[in-house]
Amino acid sequence: MTRSLTADEMIRRLFPANPTTAPSSKMVVLATIEVIGAFEAFHHYENWGQGYRITAQGIVVEAEGLDEALTKWSRAKGRKEA
Repeated sequence: MTRSLTADEMIRRLFPANPTTAPSSKMVVLATIEVIGAFEAFHHYENWGQGYRITAQGIVVEAEGLDEALTKWSRAKGRKEA
């Protein structure tokens, strides 16, 4: 049985720190994950909704769940590289 990755594991795989992404000992931002919310956001009609916005490598995605946002970002990156 294949186990699903936790959000932490997904984040570390999608945004690795390595000589290409973090070439020195100085800390760099690899990705920004924001918790966002608004009235009627993410299909919450007549109610408040919240979700996530991920920004990295010129790609910005938003989704209601963190796992969904990470998956959307990964797919968007794949399309950008194709």
